[in-house]
Amino acid sequence: MEQYRVWGVRAGNAGQADHVFMERDQIALSFTDAGGDASLLAPSRGAFKEAFSRSGAAKACAIPIQAGQLYRFVHEMRIGDRIIYPRKCDRTLHWGEVVGPYVYNVEGAAEFAHRRSVRWIARLSRDEFTQSALYELGSTLALFELKSYSVEFSRRFETGAGPDDDEVEENVVRDIAEATRDFIARKLRLQFKGFAAEAFVADLFCAMGYKAHVTRSHRDDDVDVIAHRDELGIEPPILKIQVKTNEANIGADAVKAFYAMVEDRDVGLFITTGGFSSSALDFARTRGNLRLVTGVELIGLIQKHYDGLSTHFRQQIPLRRVLAPDVQEAEAA
Repeated sequence: MEQYRVWGVRAGNAGQADHVFMERDQIALSFTDAGGDASLLAPSRGAFKEAFSRSGAAKACAIPIQAGQLYRFVHEMRIGDRIIYPRKCDRTLHWGEVVGPYVYNVEGAAEFAHRRSVRWIARLSRDEFTQSALYELGSTLALFELKSYSVEFSRRFETGAGPDDDEVEENVVRDIAEATRDFIARKLRLQFKGFAAEAFVADLFCAMGYKAHVTRSHRDDDVDVIAHRDELGIEPPILKIQVKTNEANIGADAVKAFYAMVEDRDVGLFITTGGFSSSALDFARTRGNLRLVTGVELIGLIQKHYDGLSTHFRQQIPLRRVLAPDVQEAEAA
């Protein structure tokens, strides 16, 4: 297949530039804060940011995003690239080819003066595409590059071939799984800090069949949770658990400090909602009674043992069982 990039472009929040797109065969961006013809700016992102800053109209936090979009429109988009225009008024997707360089043209719609000529190739209903592809198309940016589902769009528009049933099912399952993991990660990040996270981990280990309890409600340099299989907590191995709620990677020094509190007959579990540095992972590999649990693994444990969590914590991370296509079962059959 011919190599080209696929871009999504919008005609304004309310489709204000739709007539430029459809009647003049041009795609157009607004960005009046750039101060005029963007081809006169130096071909660097820094120059584009400076132009937006000089106008004083754009918010400081928005300047890098807006300047980056216009820079890509002027310097990264190439003739031959493909365009998808999600038209709001009729729920259709328009597929076109970029056929002209960047021009600054105020004719017809002065607000949308940054333009490129396009040759429209096809138009299809949104219903012709998988929900996953439509999610990627849902960016709020005026200009964005499509990557994950560019092949689906290209194949459907260029050859008329739609996704097969297996692909649709796989996409549905993947979307559900990813959305669930993202939801759990967000809840962990927002609702479980410090002692709350330790209490949650203790409850999770109870759901896994252990007897578990939190050791204290203050300080952050000790064993946070103790877990064991027997009723009295005297039969080895005793699990000593430290819990960290942070997005940054845990380094080797923190892991070594924790491991110093783990006796030979015990097992140390260092659990984080983030990850671990390579040196921390290397250290753990040399210790048979030390296990590092990343945020991804923690989410997997929560999903697996969710039904065993206490009502209190299930209310804080509310999940519902749903029916989804069993792709693996279908492949085995």
